[in-house]
Amino acid sequence: MLTYDESTERAAELVRMVIPKLAQAELPINPINYALMYEYCIGRNKHLNILIDEVLSGVRTLTPEASEDLFRVYILGTSADRLEVVGTKVHGILENTSELLTDTGGEIDQYNRELERTKQTLDDVHDPADVRPLVKGLMSASKSMIVSNTHLNKQLELRTSEIERLKKDIETIRAEASLDPLTGVANRKTFDQNLKAALNEQRSSKRKTCLLMVDLDKFKGINDQFGHLVGDRVLCFVAETLNNSVKGSDTVARFGGEEFCVILQNSTSEGAMRVAETMRKTVSEARLRRGESGDLLGQITVSIGVACAGIGKDPESLIELADQAMYKSKREGRNRVTMGGDCN
Repeated sequence: MLTYDESTERAAELVRMVIPKLAQAELPINPINYALMYEYCIGRNKHLNILIDEVLSGVRTLTPEASEDLFRVYILGTSADRLEVVGTKVHGILENTSELLTDTGGEIDQYNRELERTKQTLDDVHDPADVRPLVKGLMSASKSMIVSNTHLNKQLELRTSEIERLKKDIETIRAEASLDPLTGVANRKTFDQNLKAALNEQRSSKRKTCLLMVDLDKFKGINDQFGHLVGDRVLCFVAETLNNSVKGSDTVARFGGEEFCVILQNSTSEGAMRVAETMRKTVSEARLRRGESGDLLGQITVSIGVACAGIGKDPESLIELADQAMYKSKREGRNRVTMGGDCN
């Protein structure tokens, strides 16, 4: 089940947002709907927010049953719980299919016995009039077999569709388990796995794995002045900016709090510095406004540290080097990029 550690002030701010949203969606104020809209206003689950946005815009209707399903999945259920549910459904489908095939197998055996009986009887028939009832019985058995096969095919098609839906559910659950729920970029676990893999899979000794440590400057001041919800939106903006600045094989991850990491695979020190400078400049030139009032938030900036490592180097050493470079950017005035060098 999800945990909540909001301060009294932030909780009060959320209450002021939740009630109007429930009214907009024409949903009754009950514990389930309140919890869903509270989670929506926090904004940490991208998939839930997409669904609620559809409700708020009138594209989707949220029935009491649908609300309960969303509550179980997004409030109560962890990824492991949801995988267990999917596994149970798959097990049920396999059992039902096995029973269906067993029943059909019995009908096939019966049909084969009817064919054998007809064949044996035909060997002893001398009067053409005696053939008619045999043919009639064989036609009846054939029709029953056709009906049985048609039913089997339809049932198998239905089970195939169910399994395809469950496969998509599994893919969604796995994707969610690898992402930070607020920003939608990779989470810390995925970052650790991808960094280790990148260092072990470099294609050339002339190119390196480069790591960028990106930290929002004076982020606490944003939270204190504008509230945590605005702070969350700033984090999402920075995550999106970093994502838009890298290529498909690279990884953007939330390292913790207001700190992000970017893994650049098969890069160079010069290339990593160019990417980092693009990120820094894009963030600092943006002019973000508060949604309700339209007030400018002031300049948002980031401090970035860059470090690179060769094949098979230690991930912890690379992280430490990039982290030290990032703190040097902080000490020297923030809103800058510092090269920490190579991890030898």
